[in-house]
Amino acid sequence: MAKKPNLLLIMCDQLRFDVLGCYGNPLVKTPNIDRLAQRGICFDQAYSQTPVCVPARHGLISGLNPFELGLLKNENLAKEIDHPLPELIRKQGYFTCAVGKMHFQPERKHYGFDRMLLSEEIPAHFADDEYLQFLSEQGYGHLTEPHGKRSELYYVPQISELPEHLHTTAWTGDTTCRVIRQNQNRPFFIFSSFIKPHPPFDPCVPYDTMYALEQVPLPVRKEFERTPDDYAIDVMNDYKVNGIDSLTLEDELKMRAYYYGSVSQVDKQIGRILDTLESCGLIDDTLIVFTSDHGEMLGDHYSYGKRTFYEASAKVPLIVSWPASVPQGERREQLALLQDIYASFITASGGIVPEASSGLNLLAAASDPDQPLRDRIFAEVGRGRVMKMMLRWGNYKFIYHTNGGKMNLFNMENDPEEFTDISAEHPELCLQCREAMAQYYQSYGFTEALNGNQLVSYDAQRHVPQGYLDQRPKWPGTVVTADGN
Repeated sequence: MAKKPNLLLIMCDQLRFDVLGCYGNPLVKTPNIDRLAQRGICFDQAYSQTPVCVPARHGLISGLNPFELGLLKNENLAKEIDHPLPELIRKQGYFTCAVGKMHFQPERKHYGFDRMLLSEEIPAHFADDEYLQFLSEQGYGHLTEPHGKRSELYYVPQISELPEHLHTTAWTGDTTCRVIRQNQNRPFFIFSSFIKPHPPFDPCVPYDTMYALEQVPLPVRKEFERTPDDYAIDVMNDYKVNGIDSLTLEDELKMRAYYYGSVSQVDKQIGRILDTLESCGLIDDTLIVFTSDHGEMLGDHYSYGKRTFYEASAKVPLIVSWPASVPQGERREQLALLQDIYASFITASGGIVPEASSGLNLLAAASDPDQPLRDRIFAEVGRGRVMKMMLRWGNYKFIYHTNGGKMNLFNMENDPEEFTDISAEHPELCLQCREAMAQYYQSYGFTEALNGNQLVSYDAQRHVPQGYLDQRPKWPGTVVTADGN
């Protein structure tokens, strides 16, 4: 019997695809992620269907559309996951282990993991979090916010109170390396998940000064986006800093510099993981998938956070490396979703992908650039008046907002920065997109997105909650929503 490949899923939280060298960034130092890309395939059109932590992660481990689980934002699951990824892989004879941030609902539900060694962003209990126990053992149990100061400082760049070797980023790398060494003589599936570069942006010394402000590029935006003339556009991203005018240029550049520093700090640990695989002689026969649950706007289009279908939020890096079986140093243009990781790992383990899964096998496309994957992507995020839906195909992206029925249409080839809305020039195409969306959601019985046979629409003026605009956060006030993420 052929030896089963080891399986390693490396995930970052809130990592933009375009801050990596292998995705064309000339400034940010990511030599180890780039090294992984050189030994595998970069998918250039990979998306998070619901660009928020909980839906994205549960869509990945379930292989389902997040809305099928009742997830359109960070909230509780509406239904059980019948065939979670770790459980199906475990049934194929694998040791399964979760390391770092899982953000599962309910917390610490193992979903088939033999071991869970967690560093959660906001753990409910000290005893549930191995990283907090580690910090206490190291004499840092007094820290109340070891992942950075939140509340009104959530998006204020800050230096970690911890030395680098005790930071959650180093702990996640250390723990992953230890689990690899301890289990190198049996097939393993490790889900290694870094909290960073999720805010607060709190790199350790020396990453806080790695990027001089004069080097850092300005946010990508235009003046007309500063004060939208249509409230429906204003909720293109409901995670927006309303007081952005009070930010100085130095504030914004420093935020970006600290974000970049956090990325490079994670990259160092990914290098240590790759080194461990190499020293154990496992690198060629290990299927490694690297990705993020969603991106981060970083001031682009006058927005911060996620929860929007701009590329900086919804597109994710996706690298597939398996030197023994997959070509190296190549790129793919096929449209991909996080759920495809589900199908790919199950297939590689020798299992059968459940029929209900919306995930497709990335390995076939990785091996053959002409192998079809999917011709379009439907995506959705938010509830009620702030629900947004995306249809992505070919060179185009269509976005529908339930708030006022606002529509956006972008030609991604001619307008990759998404400044020119051409929906008014193509009413028939927009109508076709709306009809395709309605039919798609009808096929799943996703009634929240529908009003009869049409997409639901909320009037922008009559459905604004009283006082909403006054309550939106001002800089440096909190821009985190009530769910805490």
